Amino acid sequence: MLHPLQHRQQKNGLTNGLTNGNGKSINGNGNGAGSESAPVMEAQTNGASTSPSNRTSGASTPSKRGTKSPFTHEDPIEALLTRNEHWSSHISQKYPELFPSLASTQKPQILWFGCSDSRVPETTILNLLPGEVFVHRNIANCLPPNDLSSLSVLQYAVEVLQVKHIIVCGHYGCGGVAAACSQKKLGLIDVWLKNIRDVRSRHLKELEAIEDPEQRIRRLVELNTKAQVHSVLHNSNVIDAIRERGLKVHGFVYDVANGKIRRLEVPDDHAMGVFDLK
Repeated sequence: MLHPLQHRQQKNGLTNGLTNGNGKSINGNGNGAGSESAPVMEAQTNGASTSPSNRTSGASTPSKRGTKSPFTHEDPIEALLTRNEHWSSHISQKYPELFPSLASTQKPQILWFGCSDSRVPETTILNLLPGEVFVHRNIANCLPPNDLSSLSVLQYAVEVLQVKHIIVCGHYGCGGVAAACSQKKLGLIDVWLKNIRDVRSRHLKELEAIEDPEQRIRRLVELNTKAQVHSVLHNSNVIDAIRERGLKVHGFVYDVANGKIRRLEVPDDHAMGVFDLK
């Protein structure tokens, strides 16, 4: 069964591909997860728009999120159930085919590797609905070659779900990247941050030439994202899918300060042939 938005695309003859922040098609062949932006955005901003009735009366600070009120430390956990009820009712009214179709299958077009940061919710910032993005998130969007969790997600998405796009998305203001820029010993997480420090070491001369510490961290965010794109491209399942069915891999960077995604220009990986196993 097709996703409700795909039904609408078929009916209207839409063939929009995945687009970047400027509205330009990334692949131009209609294989992306195109959607009607305005209706989806309305659904996301209007859902659960009223505060739960059992919120503590003293927490009446003005909301800075438009019509959606934040979940605060004064709210009981039960408030989440109320918010979910509002959201599911609104989405069901707007897209009555959505949840029934998702009950039996998923057919996402996109695999998203992102950071666990709460400010980077992939479905929200892409303006998509449930069922359109298969997701793996961890600290600083790393894809180490020995991480069974991300490798399992990658294999399932490529082999079983047959996604058409893989997106590795870093973000400015990333705490993991900032930590990897310091020389402070942090404990267990240093094992994970070694993945980013390896990237830092390979570009140390360039990074040390940047005097502004904030700009240096922003640059490492970009370099780390590009490195993780190359890590994806070294995966044999990905190499096969690129060759056999045109799978595309992208590097994005998200700015938490303005909510916008920018596509990174990732240099060709001339070492891919080394990992192309027959």
